[in-house]
Amino acid sequence: MPYNYKKMRSEFILTEIRRLKKVTVKTLANQLNVTERTIRRDLVELKRTGNINIHYGGASLLNKMGPDFYWNDPLLLHNNMDVKTTTTQTSSALKKGNVFILGSFNTDLVYRLAHFPASGETTRALYSCCLPGGKGCNQAVASVNALAATHFVAKIGEDEYAHKARLFLETIGLASLTLFTHPQCPTGSAVVMVSESEGDNAIVINPGANQTFSSAEITSCHTSIAQSDVFLIQMENNPDASGQALTYAQKCGLTTIFNPAPWRPEVLDLLPFATIVTPNLTEAEAITSMTIHSKQDIRQAAEQIRLLGPHIVIITLGKEGCWMFDGEQHREYPAFPAVNIDTAGAGDAFNGALAARLANSDSLDLAVRYASAFASLAVERSGAANMPEHTKALEKMSEDRSSQ
Repeated sequence: MPYNYKKMRSEFILTEIRRLKKVTVKTLANQLNVTERTIRRDLVELKRTGNINIHYGGASLLNKMGPDFYWNDPLLLHNNMDVKTTTTQTSSALKKGNVFILGSFNTDLVYRLAHFPASGETTRALYSCCLPGGKGCNQAVASVNALAATHFVAKIGEDEYAHKARLFLETIGLASLTLFTHPQCPTGSAVVMVSESEGDNAIVINPGANQTFSSAEITSCHTSIAQSDVFLIQMENNPDASGQALTYAQKCGLTTIFNPAPWRPEVLDLLPFATIVTPNLTEAEAITSMTIHSKQDIRQAAEQIRLLGPHIVIITLGKEGCWMFDGEQHREYPAFPAVNIDTAGAGDAFNGALAARLANSDSLDLAVRYASAFASLAVERSGAANMPEHTKALEKMSEDRSSQ
């Protein structure tokens, strides 16, 4: 294991601790071809995840560690989706708010790379695995873990990936699940490339059955939508179906959260029906047709987006936190400190957690801070659908307050 990339070392060390329960600094240094001093620094940083305990000469796994969906199987393609996730520490009795999520399910083929390939370049992956994903699926897991009674609706094919989708979704603790199927379209899939050097990810999506919702299928969900408190939607389904569901949710008086990702021109048509819209910087630039470089640019973009219809604009800024504008005041929320392992599901973690806490009657300010803490924990885990637990988010918020 001769890689000296910092994030790759963290990933490998966490894997070894989870696999062996206990590791030594000397062994890790030999495996990674780095100094023992480097390993000690890595361990100190990884301790912040709350998953390990450092002791003389090494580190060990904490018994209080929450569920981790992907570490019980060898990281080979198609193995990881079968892991059951019913071991969540939160009781369904604690889940009070109702969140309805219309979204996507994708099979994520994840490749961790030293760097993104240039045009025409063939590069070797450092690591690969197959994981459950899709923005809707990821947000549903986040909503469940953030203590909302969550109804998730998705559409899949009738293939091997569909079987794995059912195995996963039926065991994550959803209050209810509706899976429509399309016999001629494959289950959605995505290739996720995670770059060690850039510390970022690039994603290519084949939406498949996600793009085939019919008007009748959306209409059949009206009762469940009307019985919810918060409605959350993204743009990985066909826009006409997404628009039908979003407009109905607004008519029912729900708090509607619109995550305009991935960007497509139809986003502009749906903005007037959103209570809250949550673009990242790239999506904010697409919506406003402006280039964002500074805080003043962010402020201007938030104001322009709000003029298009949503009541509240929250622009997510990655490691810089997020920016909120409610029509009267601008507020900047700094990011919580995190050991960056995998950023692929950070935005989904934020949106799912935000929906859950608003459904549980948290104030907007508290819900945003909770969602930020939740997302900071999500990037410390591998796998876009591998979300943290509610108690860990509360601990993160408490630690942040105590350090101020």
